[in-house]
Amino acid sequence: MAYNWIRRNKLIFIVLVLAVAGILMAVTSRLGKHLFTKGKLLSSLRRGREIEALRKKADKEAQLKEEEVPVNVFRVARGTFQDTLSAMGTVKGGSEIELRFQVPGMIKSFNFREGDKVGKGEIIARMDQGDALLKLKQAQIELEEYEKLYSIGAIVRSKVEQARLAARLASSEFEKTYLRAPKDGIIGDKNVEVGEFITPNVKVATLVNLETVVVELGIIEKEIDRIFLGQKVTVNVDTYPGIDFTGIISNISPLIAGKSKTLSVKANLDNPGGLLLPGMFARIKISIFEKEEALIIPSDSLDRSTGEFRVFVVGENNVAYAQPVEVAYLSSDYAQIAGGLDVDELVVVEKPESLTDGKRVRIIEVKEYGESEEVSMFGEEGEQ
Repeated sequence: MAYNWIRRNKLIFIVLVLAVAGILMAVTSRLGKHLFTKGKLLSSLRRGREIEALRKKADKEAQLKEEEVPVNVFRVARGTFQDTLSAMGTVKGGSEIELRFQVPGMIKSFNFREGDKVGKGEIIARMDQGDALLKLKQAQIELEEYEKLYSIGAIVRSKVEQARLAARLASSEFEKTYLRAPKDGIIGDKNVEVGEFITPNVKVATLVNLETVVVELGIIEKEIDRIFLGQKVTVNVDTYPGIDFTGIISNISPLIAGKSKTLSVKANLDNPGGLLLPGMFARIKISIFEKEEALIIPSDSLDRSTGEFRVFVVGENNVAYAQPVEVAYLSSDYAQIAGGLDVDELVVVEKPESLTDGKRVRIIEVKEYGESEEVSMFGEEGEQ
């Protein structure tokens, strides 16, 4: 604190020192004692000059330090550059089949619960079979009688054929009292209960195929031109954090629907192990652009004040200089550089207003780009 006061009030300090020295000399002359010899006085003066030189040196170093611009820098690196578009959606079964009985009747039993897996041909539900069973037995008895009569020549062959057709029809009607799985899958929503009388118009349940699933998502109007069939998508769900499910866009609706002006898009995904279930909330990233071994820098390191892309590179003695660069692809977070920079160069990010070409900088933090890391961001295509 005293040193700072002396710096601000040097003239006053010198006057005080001279005054104190004069008083001491007057006192010593009256007492007849010499507190200051010539040698001591010269030694004190030399020490004072040394202190002043050190002070000036410290002041100069402090001034130089104050003139340095504090900056954060990014080390230029190569890696996988991927521009993605984020969206949200819902998981649905790869195929969803509505299950219905072909004949009216009362539900007698239901063999599976919602979420249960079923195999092709397994009986899911059964109707009351009383009437159908009676008709089947009657038709079989009549067929046996006609065959005996035909064997002794009592009736013509056409009568036997009619009886056989009647028996087949009765057997078919009896089989319709069973609801069987047309393929492997799981039981989705169940809409009827045991004891309920239904007709063929009533959906009993939904059979969902989970070998593959579909993710339905909405794309806002201004992003539509960035979506096309076959684009790679990565899906994440809260149930399995950190696991990526991949697929491709398989369908794009031709209509923009609703007040939100969104386009309905579907993506097909493989579902190993049946981990993804219908109804799950999904976070989707759609790959818009991807390039391996791309030269990457943050977008906020680009300066466009001169009308062209340039960056500030930290060179020898921490002096920053402006370097024009060629931008191949630009996103809101990162840029792919086609020329003007080399790997491991340090570029200034979030350039301070006080930073100009040729000015010294003080590096606060060096940001790195991991070799296995992928750049993922919203973006727009820049100059090619």
